[in-house]
Amino acid sequence: MTLSPAPPSVMEAVPELARRLGLIVAGLAEVVARRFLRDPKFMWVIVPLWHWLHRSARRFARVTLRPAAPRRPRAARAGVGPRARVRLPQRKAWLVQALGYEAAGYGSQLAYLLAEPDMQAVLAAVPAAGRILRPSCWILCVTAPKLPARQDAPAPTPCEVAPLEVLLGPLLPADGVCGLARDTVCADVAPDISRKR
Repeated sequence: MTLSPAPPSVMEAVPELARRLGLIVAGLAEVVARRFLRDPKFMWVIVPLWHWLHRSARRFARVTLRPAAPRRPRAARAGVGPRARVRLPQRKAWLVQALGYEAAGYGSQLAYLLAEPDMQAVLAAVPAAGRILRPSCWILCVTAPKLPARQDAPAPTPCEVAPLEVLLGPLLPADGVCGLARDTVCADVAPDISRKR
């Protein structure tokens, strides 16, 4: 993923937006830790969800604040196998269903932040930021930010093709191909396509 910064006119609001998003995420993570410690059914999700929430806030800040930089390939770790990943629940609004009004409160704060004109401008300028926030919106039952439509590359315009003799002229021998004249085609090489089979 290449990181692209927001335009300079929007850049003044980005640090404040990232700070406010970080406060929302920190409050939500605190509620997750406090409430899920009491519920043995959700105890396994505390640490992975905590890390995922904070990581999404850091990624948002990184994508919107830092200039574009090429990605460096990661060096493989010697002797370390792949980490076992914990899959968080995938249902829509599962965090609101599990935590109730406290998670809904942080969801409404996130919705208010996403509705601000500065945030809309940042999300329009940096679509990757919207993709980072989309899963958080999903688990909090908040309408996800609209991403601008991808602009496909324009279709290539057809170009004129030069005649075969012009293209292959220097490659063909002076006496023709296979002992035939240049305009003659061998029947076994190019069969007659008008013949019905």
